[in-house]
Amino acid sequence: MITGFAIILDEEVLYVSNSNKYPSFEIVLFVEKLISSLNPTNYWRLTDIFFEGETGKERMIIKQIVTENNQNLFYCITGDFPSSSKEVSKLMDEYIEKVTANYETAEKIKNVSNHSEFSKVIKLITGYLWDKYRDPIEDEIIDVKCSDMENKIIYCGISAQGLPIISQLYDKTLLNNFHREITNENVELFTSSISAKLATIVMNTQIRAKTNIKEVHFNDLGDHGCKKIILCSPINEYSLDFIASGDVVKIKGIFKQLEEIIAQEQILRYEFEGDLKPFRYLKNQLNEFLNNNF
Repeated sequence: MITGFAIILDEEVLYVSNSNKYPSFEIVLFVEKLISSLNPTNYWRLTDIFFEGETGKERMIIKQIVTENNQNLFYCITGDFPSSSKEVSKLMDEYIEKVTANYETAEKIKNVSNHSEFSKVIKLITGYLWDKYRDPIEDEIIDVKCSDMENKIIYCGISAQGLPIISQLYDKTLLNNFHREITNENVELFTSSISAKLATIVMNTQIRAKTNIKEVHFNDLGDHGCKKIILCSPINEYSLDFIASGDVVKIKGIFKQLEEIIAQEQILRYEFEGDLKPFRYLKNQLNEFLNNNF
């Protein structure tokens, strides 16, 4: 089922078909800041975000377009469908095609976004697409296959109440993208930045969108289209956060094993009171598991 359409340019949500979905689409802005902080070369492209909470499951499919002026234009569609849906892919292509037929550039979209006519035109487009694709999407049969892509762990951590508790950077080569020397101090600063942004995304999704962020998928255009994924799992009042690249299906299987192990920890059954010392042993546990599985 399709539940919403949006158009986002840089740090502004220009159009939302369903005002109740605004907080969900706003999460794209937080995720983009995280991706930019991981890789400044602008080669990483956000593709979809998966939410799961008390109100159910929902996925946001995203087409990120970087313009000649280095603006980030996002076309977004939410609904209850898998990321590998061919029908949703066709829906997204037609969505972009019809919007572009009326507004050729991101600059034109920006210039008319405050006009009432813009909302009317996009509403007509999205209404037509909703009618056309709702049945094919619901009736589609999905065949998920694993690839032989090499798996690599990038980051893993635990947060609570929007605050990082445990964080570990495994792919230190990311610092090369910022022309920083790989020293303990630089690694620690970079890791702290990642963990803080992840914790902010988790917290804002819970508070503003009233759900939990479970998965974020993006492609690396500079690495032969390598798939990268962010996985988040609520464990009581905590969040287990994970970034990796490679075969998404296999990575999710590894993460599920880690989630089951960490969920058994007694310390995560008590509310976080601000003292990090009791949690330090968890870093060794994360390292041991991940080094054995990647």
